[in-house]
Amino acid sequence: MRSMLTWLLLKLTFAVCIDAFTMPKVDAQIPNSELRNAVSSDVFLRGLPSTSLEQNSGVLQPVTTAQFESPVTPNAIGTGVLNQFQLTSIATPVSQTPASQPSHTSTREATRLNWRDRLGLDRDQPNFLVGYEVLGFRRGNDTVGPYSQGQGLDRFDQDTAARYTFSRLLGGIERVEFNFTGPFHWDKQSTVIGPVDSHFSPSISAAFDQADNHRLSHQVRLSSYELNRCWSSDELSTFFYGLRVFDHAEKYHLDASKGTGNSTFQLGTNNFLAGGQIGLNLSRPLSQRWTVGFDGGLGLYGNFANGSLDARNGSSTLLDTSDSRLRLTSVMTTGGRIHYRVSQNIVATGAYEYWTFPGLATAADQHLSSNAQLGALALRTGDDQLFRGWSFGLSARF
Repeated sequence: MRSMLTWLLLKLTFAVCIDAFTMPKVDAQIPNSELRNAVSSDVFLRGLPSTSLEQNSGVLQPVTTAQFESPVTPNAIGTGVLNQFQLTSIATPVSQTPASQPSHTSTREATRLNWRDRLGLDRDQPNFLVGYEVLGFRRGNDTVGPYSQGQGLDRFDQDTAARYTFSRLLGGIERVEFNFTGPFHWDKQSTVIGPVDSHFSPSISAAFDQADNHRLSHQVRLSSYELNRCWSSDELSTFFYGLRVFDHAEKYHLDASKGTGNSTFQLGTNNFLAGGQIGLNLSRPLSQRWTVGFDGGLGLYGNFANGSLDARNGSSTLLDTSDSRLRLTSVMTTGGRIHYRVSQNIVATGAYEYWTFPGLATAADQHLSSNAQLGALALRTGDDQLFRGWSFGLSARF
């Protein structure tokens, strides 16, 4: 009896082992999205990926393969069958990178940030505006002196300079803009053959009278710096306000030669204007490409002016004096402008402009006769100057 029970128990054990080791595996090919839904994200991310390739029309394509084991075992009582599914492996598709490129290249490119992303810029819209213009300006005629009884200086010729514009666009209607204009250099010279006398006061005239020649020169320098905030109420008008600085300086020289000796007279003035400005740009389209407009601006500035007088006879100092003054003044700029749209983001511009400066300290406005008698320079800041001229250039958005 005992041997029969032992035989039945061995037979049952052998049948269970055969079923466990000979149960077939089921290979199921399911889409990635369904697989992600069927398996929790933690299991999916922690799983070890594997790749199998199937050939379809001669092309190797990655296929996601999931293998499940489904052993069927009787329960302890023998009244039913319990199916248990155990996930043994999940195959995930490889990157769609061509075989000639290493897989880590796409990963590095995905993590690399574009330079516009690093600066918080919009890739799909222009973020900057740059412009370059050539300006040809004239300055009013200054008759300095007359300190020499010979021929004076001619009018200033036209001088050219450049205007550089750099703007950061803040959406469709606003921008922050920086402009630099200059430097202008006006220069005129002449030589008078003697003997020639001067119009200086008796205290210094002996060094310049009966000279073999007088060499005259007058130089003017002008530069402008702007930082503005601009916004558009519509496509035809733009308002701006900001800070602006003008640097205006002059030098007048008279050199006299008498035998082997030389005498020098020099008069210099400098105006540093700093303040705020507001303005308006109006435009009217003529066609799809041509637009005409008007530009106007008005600013209130503090003029930090200074001047100096220096006269020498060889190594001897005849006159050496200086003075400075602070004055409140205004500057007005106006002009007409025409635009031609070369492309969507490139515009050509031509304009004629006027810059009006009241209350400058210029070489022509200083009177040496009273200064020489007092022995000190009393700087005058009452000269009005007009600068006018054309400009032409290009601007581009990117």
